[in-house]
Amino acid sequence: MFSINWEKAINVKLTDTDAVKKMLEKRAAGKIGFLDAPHNKDGLKKAKELAKSVRDHSDQLVVLGIGGSSLGGKTIMSSLTNSFSKKGTRVTFVDNVDPEYFMEMLESLDLSRTTFNVISKSGSTAETMAQFLVVYDMLCKKLGKKEAVEKIILTTDPEKGALRPLVNSMGFRSLEVPQNIGGRFSVLTDVGMLPAAVAGVDVDAMFDGAKEVSELACIDDINKNPVLKYSLIKYAHATAGKNISVMMPYSTKLFDLSAWYVQLWAESLGKKGLGQTPIPSTGATDQHSQLQLFMEGPKDKFVTFIGIETPAKNVILPKFDVEVEAFSYLSGHNMQELLRAEMLSTERALFENNVPSVRIELNKLDAASIGMLFMFFEAAVAITGEIMGIDAFDQPGVELSKNYTYKMMGRRGY
Repeated sequence: MFSINWEKAINVKLTDTDAVKKMLEKRAAGKIGFLDAPHNKDGLKKAKELAKSVRDHSDQLVVLGIGGSSLGGKTIMSSLTNSFSKKGTRVTFVDNVDPEYFMEMLESLDLSRTTFNVISKSGSTAETMAQFLVVYDMLCKKLGKKEAVEKIILTTDPEKGALRPLVNSMGFRSLEVPQNIGGRFSVLTDVGMLPAAVAGVDVDAMFDGAKEVSELACIDDINKNPVLKYSLIKYAHATAGKNISVMMPYSTKLFDLSAWYVQLWAESLGKKGLGQTPIPSTGATDQHSQLQLFMEGPKDKFVTFIGIETPAKNVILPKFDVEVEAFSYLSGHNMQELLRAEMLSTERALFENNVPSVRIELNKLDAASIGMLFMFFEAAVAITGEIMGIDAFDQPGVELSKNYTYKMMGRRGY
């Protein structure tokens, strides 16, 4: 389903590592669960059943969440659905507490035909809980308390947190975030699967693709494990000064994947004075903005290209009425051919300017390939964390900002 071209990664020495072994030890101890997420068919069945209920009774699903509760789902929507279509149940993600934007969104809804999915593992995420308070209050006033409860689905910790008691006492419908899977690794859980299933995405195929990569990622052999090889190559380049990681898919539909990757890489590996700074980019759009810096700026970047061999749709470039030297050469070609030429040309130009890269090629953009990409980068960040000797699964630097927010907003104990 995908292949990787390593030719434009500048030769670096790859040392032996026990990173895969250490990752598997954490898995065996129950500390990490992301590798097992695509094996949870029972959990997926519940999400699919709930998704059918949403489709039957709603024209829109609004997902309230931030960070890992939103970015993965947004990636699924933008990559696997038609953003311009008005058919079926639409899925919208609201991941900030900007009051002007939030109220404009709410005022546009038919509340009687809208379901809200509130996602917070802890139930204490300030931004999401603020959204929840407003939505619940508005639903109660417009539709009554009983229907307000029926219009909200809580995705949260199966046992702990502030939202689980509300499920038990008030009757909210609910889904689960496994206790050993953190937010940025949660897209292949109910967090991402409910919105995907509501939108009609083939979530079973997504699981199949992710499962295939999860099995590869557990092989302790660099020649058989492309995730390990990718992690080692990026780490070796980072130690050689290439400490900015550019994610550059040549697909507008994969831009949100770049944003998802940024959180995954930054929050997992930016610790103890270490880490690569991730930059989201899109080809060919950012050849006309960021590429100048990549080419002639500091030689501190490593680029991951993602290409799609066979798009679902293509466009032949027609002839114009008169011959115009500046663009007539394009006639007879197609848009995918041009986009691919742009990618390969950029890859080569960067390499000749001492900017290394790796290119991941998807046969096509479908649910299985997106599942593969999610698992590939999740496993890569876990393995890289072991190579670096840091915990890729916590985020202590985020907590201080949260605590200051709690104090400023008057939460007791802060």
